[in-house]
Amino acid sequence: MNFASATTSRSYFSSSRYKLLYSDWRGYLLALFALVWVANQYMSIYNRLRLDIKHEQVDIKVKEKEKDVQERKAA
Repeated sequence: MNFASATTSRSYFSSSRYKLLYSDWRGYLLALFALVWVANQYMSIYNRLRLDIKHEQVDIKVKEKEKDVQERKAA
């Protein structure tokens, strides 16, 4: 977690007074870790989706090139 996101998280939690499971400082700490965990899950899902899309695009380009080569051989 970089400095900007840590500062943003702390300011959000202090302004909203959001706590998770505990009503003291441990609630803030647990909420911070939960926020970071959820953000990491979203980023990994997004990265996996981008990787799948890129893989599909590469497969399509390879199939198109193979098709062009076969058409040239047939002609």
